[in-house]
Amino acid sequence: MVMANARALLVHPEEGSDRIETALGAAGFDVTRTDTAASAVAKATTGEYDCVVSEYTLAGDDGVALATAIEESDAGVPVVMFTETDEEGVPEAAFENGVDRFLQKNGSASIDRLVSDVSTVCSGVPTSEPRQDVSEHEPSAGEVTRAVEDAPIGISISDPDLSDYPLVYVNDAWEDHTGYPVEEALGRNPRFLQGPGTDPETVEEIAEALGNEEEVTVEIRNYRRDGTPFWNELTVAPIYDEDGGLAHYVGFQNDVSERKEAERLAQERAEKLATERRSLDRVLGRVNGLLSDISRILVENRDPSVIPERVCEVIAGEPGYAGGWIGDVSSATGKLEIRAASGLSVEAGATFDLDETPAEVREALESEELRTGSMDHASDGPLEPESAGGRRLLVVPLTYGERRYGLLGIYGSGADVLDRRERKVCDSVGKMIANGLHSLETTKILTTDRVVEIVVGVRDPTASLAQIADAVGREVTHLGTTRLDDDACELYFRVDGEGLNLDRVESLPLVESMRTVSETNDGASFAVTVTESPPLTQLADHGVVVSEATATADVATLTIEAPPEHDVRSILDVFRDEYEGVELRSRVERESRDRTVAEFAAAVDERLTERQRAALKTAELNGYFEWPRPVDGSEIAERMGITRQTFHQHLRAAERKLVEAYVNPRSN
Repeated sequence: MVMANARALLVHPEEGSDRIETALGAAGFDVTRTDTAASAVAKATTGEYDCVVSEYTLAGDDGVALATAIEESDAGVPVVMFTETDEEGVPEAAFENGVDRFLQKNGSASIDRLVSDVSTVCSGVPTSEPRQDVSEHEPSAGEVTRAVEDAPIGISISDPDLSDYPLVYVNDAWEDHTGYPVEEALGRNPRFLQGPGTDPETVEEIAEALGNEEEVTVEIRNYRRDGTPFWNELTVAPIYDEDGGLAHYVGFQNDVSERKEAERLAQERAEKLATERRSLDRVLGRVNGLLSDISRILVENRDPSVIPERVCEVIAGEPGYAGGWIGDVSSATGKLEIRAASGLSVEAGATFDLDETPAEVREALESEELRTGSMDHASDGPLEPESAGGRRLLVVPLTYGERRYGLLGIYGSGADVLDRRERKVCDSVGKMIANGLHSLETTKILTTDRVVEIVVGVRDPTASLAQIADAVGREVTHLGTTRLDDDACELYFRVDGEGLNLDRVESLPLVESMRTVSETNDGASFAVTVTESPPLTQLADHGVVVSEATATADVATLTIEAPPEHDVRSILDVFRDEYEGVELRSRVERESRDRTVAEFAAAVDERLTERQRAALKTAELNGYFEWPRPVDGSEIAERMGITRQTFHQHLRAAERKLVEAYVNPRSN
């Protein structure tokens, strides 16, 4: 209710103020309007007004500045801000600077709320909704009884005048919650709802409250008539008679089992997440150190025989790991030969029949995938976890493309070591080691003083080179290969002679597309995109170089250079896995010579993108680097199906990388 002669100062632009003045006037306020903060401060500090109603957006200072000035003046006038602004942070700033109520304009409903709030701050007591006369509508005793009986929560009444405070009333909901019919419940103390899972401290809390005639609310584990437990949110309160004496205790029971179960699950989830986080932190700390140390080993050591030893030492010294080994299966004996080991009784040079090695070793060899054993696995055989004082063995294949560099064994010493997440990281560690070994192997073939030159013949008409030669109708020379995505690649060929017809090449099943790169009176060069890379492209993964490759319809001949200690059988197996009629024609060890174009291309192949390789090879094969140039960039770009600008962009990038490789060849 508005106090008599209450005066409100409305600080608001003229536009839109009429509705506010009318509403406040109708509620009994004497309203004065002004439209600037400066004049409002002067009026508000006179002590003539009971309330200030202000818009935020004003001429000059805004409504927050006005509230700040009124608060600093100690005028003690409450401020209600009624505004259209939706600027972020305005409500917070308003409340921080003396505004008592903040309302957003949104129609007639907000005007009604404004009147209510202004009335509240002026009278100093909260206003309520208009009260109606209900004197003729009080419920009868029967209606009250029916409301209690039909209430959705359990209601019970105990009589403290009787021994042990027995129940003298329960409603229908109480029966539904507990499963006890009225005839079994009345006359008994409600403690019969307790059971083995009931907390004694909660029972004591209820007893203490009853003894002190105090109200108490608890959550207690109770049991239904059929023995099933449920969580009961129980409130017990004393009821007094007209003389102030204790008459009864009323109990309100609410089944909150679902909420308690949700809380339990949430707690379990939180604890599980906390455990996961702690475990993850341990894993990250361990693997980060492992990755860092192994990366440094691969960078600092150029001798591939030293790397396994250093890696095993790092693994054995890492907290959580008991030891490690690196080994490979000998192609001559079929036994597992340990190249390096640390943290276990086995020494480098030891050999084992595969049947006596742990199952994880044999499974990793067969599947070429990471394998680990059960924590419960216990055996005292060679390389078993017990030999290293560990609890679990993880075996990681060391692979780079088609090249196999052996196996890495890691022994975990704790129950939380080598879990699913850590195994994935160890798999990456294995690939990183293999990549480093492959890089050293490739570098060695390009820098070694001696090489083994082998000549391989493939007499199989299904061989890709033979099929292309057959389609052309004469011998073809393989000039190079550009790898594409999804195992596809682009092969470059040279054919000598006149009157060539390359149309049959494009009709071959293995060919996805064919394009002519250059044509002269002496012959032509062309590029063929095949959907699957032929075996010769896999040789780079084995650390060898194809220095020359030719083919006729009958036979493909390849000249391959490898380090002296390289296993020639593994090279031949690359072709024998695909073709019939594979033969070793010659094997000669000789002094290394200057790198051929093919070797140089292999050294920098990974530095060039697919488009850069194509631009460089197409330009060279079309005589772009000759002077005078027989073709210009536009013609080459047209052959490649790209714009002239894009061709030059790819070519310049490729030239820069080639110059870098020439200036610093040892960096490749």
